[in-house]
Amino acid sequence: MGNLIETWLERVRARALDRIAAAYAVAGWLLVQAASIALPAFNAPPWALRWLIVATIVGFPLALIAGWVLNKGDASEGATPSLKRREAIFLGLIALVAVLSLGELALYWAGATQRAPDQISTASPRSVAVLPFDNMSGDPKQKYFSEGISSELIGVLARNPALHVAARTSSFFFEGKDQDIRAIAQKLNVRAVLEGSVQSDGNRLHIEASLVNAADGYQLWSQSYDRSLNDVLTVQTEIAQSIAQALAPTLTGAQAKPHIPKPGQIDPDVYRDYLQGQFYFDQRLGEGQTPASQDALNRAVALFRKVAAAAPDFADGQAALAHALLTVEDTAEPDDQIQTALQRALAIDPENPQALSVAINMAGGKWDWDGVIKNALILKRTAAHTAAGAEGLSDVFGYFALWDEAAVYTREWTRLDPFSYNAWAAVTNNYFAEAHYEDALTAAKEALVLHPDDPVTQQYQCVSFASLNRIPQANMVLEALSKPGIPVPLHTHCKFFITLHSTGAKAAIAFVDDVLAHNPADAGGRGDVGFMLSHTGATDQAMDWYERGFSPRYWVFGFYPGKTAPQAFLDSPRWIALTQRPEYRRWLAARERAAQELSGAKP
Repeated sequence: MGNLIETWLERVRARALDRIAAAYAVAGWLLVQAASIALPAFNAPPWALRWLIVATIVGFPLALIAGWVLNKGDASEGATPSLKRREAIFLGLIALVAVLSLGELALYWAGATQRAPDQISTASPRSVAVLPFDNMSGDPKQKYFSEGISSELIGVLARNPALHVAARTSSFFFEGKDQDIRAIAQKLNVRAVLEGSVQSDGNRLHIEASLVNAADGYQLWSQSYDRSLNDVLTVQTEIAQSIAQALAPTLTGAQAKPHIPKPGQIDPDVYRDYLQGQFYFDQRLGEGQTPASQDALNRAVALFRKVAAAAPDFADGQAALAHALLTVEDTAEPDDQIQTALQRALAIDPENPQALSVAINMAGGKWDWDGVIKNALILKRTAAHTAAGAEGLSDVFGYFALWDEAAVYTREWTRLDPFSYNAWAAVTNNYFAEAHYEDALTAAKEALVLHPDDPVTQQYQCVSFASLNRIPQANMVLEALSKPGIPVPLHTHCKFFITLHSTGAKAAIAFVDDVLAHNPADAGGRGDVGFMLSHTGATDQAMDWYERGFSPRYWVFGFYPGKTAPQAFLDSPRWIALTQRPEYRRWLAARERAAQELSGAKP
């Protein structure tokens, strides 16, 4: 054994591998040290130095192998290669590794440099994002005011059909994050970014605003404003018009100017209440309100009431009140209070996107399909290019179970508002309604990244896992839905589908019977009970609940039973009889009309 080791050591020395190793280590260390100084000087990305270190380490055994193969001394005669030959071989190896490393690095770096402009170039040249303006008042409690100004600017800009404006949720996602304009523009897929600051002192307002070209970082436009706070609505309109003019070279062939109500004056205290109401309203969730979001929603309602009473001609305030009242769960508000605010908003501003969305949902909730289509046509014409319009139109197509058309607008919604939980939750719902469970799980994952504890999305996730017979994952979600404060019906639906797909239909029916016997409210609404039982083969039991629940309060056309129920249930005489009812036939006729009049609209 000792002789064998001694023989190998002689061969290593004969081939000068010990010297090659020592020289490579020194040269590699010097190369890394030089790169650590040079690369930052040339604005190389941080990964460049890490990549070079890895390449140098990988090159070490390659240099030894090459030295073994190429540097053959005659060991039997005790000869060693000449110094010049060893140096030439070694330096050649070092040069080869360095050239390959740096060449690969240069190619990768050049590719990365070329890819970044490509990402921006895919954005519309008329696209812009408004970042939350800095609060310069010195009072952190005034943050809502600077954010509110930014949010209102987004709304005014979005009324211009020639512009593509990133939605508030996604623009505000970058607040407090140390990212440059170029990176933000890439993630929001826009060509220009508006940033600025707001300082209010009593009744005086100072706004600094600048529009930055995302491609090169240069300013396209900048302006400062010193006004009375009473003129804040006029200032917002002026900024929006200036931005459109700054982007004018790219607006050739743009549509006609949008209808924007003449900006008037508003009492500063009333406007502060409005902005603070919007601050609270933005903390709501789509369907699964938590105690914190419910409290914020109630605060928003109270503030919007004050605004609507003090400024009856402020369309945005009236629309915000109607929207907030409609959103409140377990509301005791009579419909006429919502209708009063809604009618005032539309009388002042017939194209107000928020008011139109409220009108659509009000009509849909009453099976007023003519009202849904009428308001949807206006929304399509005036706001299909905005996140608010895409959201409203996806709701419309959802009412009519036109899921392919709904998907067009949910995708547009996520494009304009990629960091919106509600947008991804809508995509999840869309896929789930079509029984595309894998796609639903993918969308649910995106939604839960943005709001990890939302129980409604978790319920869709659980049922999708169970329907794909992925029971362990479904059980993990069931455990999350068992936490205090989560609506019990969501847990019930999750457990039902786990039981159905793991134990069988009889066990699932027994589970529903047990829930109904002990606490019927835990099963949800009548349509929910019918939906569960329709999957078990208990057709008569399911139809009992569907027939009892066939009313605007309990019924969702196209979703009960939707595409997830067995075909045998859909072919049953009682289900077919229900679809022959006048109300159902009116919905089918409206569905056909909506497909003809609305489906051609692409954002």
